[in-house]
Amino acid sequence: MSRARVRIFYKGANRNGSFISDEFAEKLISSLPYAPVKGIYDVGEQDYSDHGPSNEYGRIYGVVPVDNNFAWETNIDDDGVARTYAACDVILYTAMYKEANEIVGKPQSMELFPPSIKGEWIVYNGSRYFKFTDGCFFGLQVLGTDVEPCFEGAGFFTR
Repeated sequence: MSRARVRIFYKGANRNGSFISDEFAEKLISSLPYAPVKGIYDVGEQDYSDHGPSNEYGRIYGVVPVDNNFAWETNIDDDGVARTYAACDVILYTAMYKEANEIVGKPQSMELFPPSIKGEWIVYNGSRYFKFTDGCFFGLQVLGTDVEPCFEGAGFFTR
């Protein structure tokens, strides 16, 4: 097993049309322990893909431990904007799955448990967003190098 870190999300409006409030961010953070690190590895492409047709596809390549060193961490994203991300440690099953050794450096997309999602549509700065009021993690999805995450700098890294 190996340890790494992951930048997961930031608060406020994001480019997939959702809005994360302070209150909802705290709910998400409380559901991090034991959330799986999931991925769909394409052997032909030698890379991870996207979410797949549904949440049940893929393999579990790791987990968020209970002692995950959660912190809000600022990252300067590729677009030059500094954003503050929810970040934590993950344990990766690098001895069990060869491709798990490729996770560090890959983008990440959070997956929420569909039956847990609640919210309302709001207008913020002239645009329409879905403001979450409830929900919990289903997993942290490893994305392929060419797959753009919702949160610009979301990804797996080491210090």
